Amino acid sequence: MKGKNKHNKLKPIMRKSMLAALGLGIALPVAGSLPQVQAGAIGPTFEISRPVLNEGISWMSVSSNPSNSSSPWPSRVTAPITVEENNFITIDLSNHFPSDQFSLISAQSSNDDIASVDVSRDHSKYTLVVVPFAKGVINIKLTAQYKASQDPNSQLETVEDNIELHISKKGDFNNDGYVDSADAVELLSYLRTRSFLSNRAINRADIDRNGTPEMVQDMKAFMQGYIEGSLGAKNNSYVLTFKQVDDAPYAFNGKLNGTMQLGQTITGSFTQLDVDDDSVATAKYQWYTAADVNGTDELAIEQPNSPQYTIQNADVGRYLILKITPVSNSSQYPEGKTIVIRGMQAMEGPPPPP
Repeated sequence: MKGKNKHNKLKPIMRKSMLAALGLGIALPVAGSLPQVQAGAIGPTFEISRPVLNEGISWMSVSSNPSNSSSPWPSRVTAPITVEENNFITIDLSNHFPSDQFSLISAQSSNDDIASVDVSRDHSKYTLVVVPFAKGVINIKLTAQYKASQDPNSQLETVEDNIELHISKKGDFNNDGYVDSADAVELLSYLRTRSFLSNRAINRADIDRNGTPEMVQDMKAFMQGYIEGSLGAKNNSYVLTFKQVDDAPYAFNGKLNGTMQLGQTITGSFTQLDVDDDSVATAKYQWYTAADVNGTDELAIEQPNSPQYTIQNADVGRYLILKITPVSNSSQYPEGKTIVIRGMQAMEGPPPPP
């Protein structure tokens, strides 16, 4: 309708007969409809609605509720999600970035208006601090310096671990910025089918915040919350879910092991790091020869994917180069950056007879 905001329309919701069938016994306003209420309005305070959940991050607890934080990775030590009294979140990074392997750990938010992030340090303990401000989604980029070798002369390499934080107003199930009939309809459909495909959806559907979406209890909590004014713009309670973002694996500390001589077998070795704890797949190895150590006149060697190569007659006088691409079972970024390992001396012929 011209001149009218579509968000001011009244949308039909569940009729009394449907509520009666559910056993909710809640009286609807006239005509059985709920007006839209802006869910995105920010009040004087921001309240984190517990529990805060985690979807797919293997180094983090599943829930901020200790009684509901059993990990799908039982063999791993997971960092608890702690909701502090002043409405910010802390997560211990000690197990994710151990101080004997990592240093200079920092964090960056993709949007400080939605949530700010920082890393605090107390001696060797690093803690991620997250302060949410508004609904939305941010990317949290964790960076650290990785010590691939205990050799004091080895270079430090920078690694990144990206995770998302999803923030929505309590009751805004479809996450469109409003608490209205559309949320009630989608919530009811979700609870009926019980298609709990993600912790983000589970968290939004858990209106009564008992940790488990349930048909009667959560629909009743939604209706009561709307009628009593505890949902919508008058309420500053927000639902938070952390989510895994796929990162590519890293390869460090590459070496060529063996004697650069005809008939000798050279083995390439490296250290693989996957900050997402994805299972490691077979790396990709490609061998080359070149006219010098800088790779001039580089020629690829045709052979099966292997970390080993036996020096041939045609290689004598040239330099051996190995390029390794780390691979994991990550669904989005299965391959990491390729590293190049160069032989520092030309390959030689057989030793002279005694």
